[in-house]
Amino acid sequence: MLKVRPAAKINLYLRIKGKRRDGYHLIESELQTVDLRDELVIRRSRKFRLTCSGEPVVCDETNLVARAFFLFKERYGAEALEVHLHKRIPPGRGLGGGSSDAGAFLLALRKLFAPDLPFQALLSMARQLGADVPFFLLGGRAKAEGIGERLQPLKDLQWTAVLVDPGLEISTAEIYSQYDKLVEQGFDFSPYSNHLLPALLSLYPELEIFHLWGMNLSGSGSCFFKTFPGVSEAEDFYGKISSGRKWLVNFVSFSEYQSTLIGE
Repeated sequence: MLKVRPAAKINLYLRIKGKRRDGYHLIESELQTVDLRDELVIRRSRKFRLTCSGEPVVCDETNLVARAFFLFKERYGAEALEVHLHKRIPPGRGLGGGSSDAGAFLLALRKLFAPDLPFQALLSMARQLGADVPFFLLGGRAKAEGIGERLQPLKDLQWTAVLVDPGLEISTAEIYSQYDKLVEQGFDFSPYSNHLLPALLSLYPELEIFHLWGMNLSGSGSCFFKTFPGVSEAEDFYGKISSGRKWLVNFVSFSEYQSTLIGE
């Protein structure tokens, strides 16, 4: 049996740099793993089976965990597994929960079935599964470019953050579509550290309160966050938040992520 603990991420900033002919947006972003974690419990089985608990999530062959398994099996071979996914990272909030599950699971599959598999082979599968998945092969802090797949590790920060979930599951496609509409209207995104924030607020103006509290948007939302170099300041801010679910989380460094991700 293996236990895997995929971590959420926040986007410390996110800028849209353009758009490819295939419709994908080109970005520049800084990603950071935090210690809000899902859990995967993996056992040998006669056939592949995925079960889920915790936060509501689609739990069939379209789940990124299942897709990661069948992609790995097709390319490198794998015996059947029973996988239980306990979700703590709420989906559709810009925290990368599904991508994190897939990236962490690829690392577990390598450990189980192909320990000598080069990192580039994992990276190729991660890119096929989704733009955020490659980051979760690394964890820690990294600069992402392209559609998110080009990564440059950055020096670790030992910071704390407050996350707030306003309770909305957001469609990434919807937010990017709204962003494109604002671009056509000549909107000025330069004052915003996350260029998707104006798109979100134009569709859900009730979320403006979090922006007014000095919080930033993670990814395409709907989770907001505020970072602090010290724990006491974070705790003070946490105590003042009266709307939505909230978490007080620590940044997870590259070395911590790698050493705590997979255990017996």
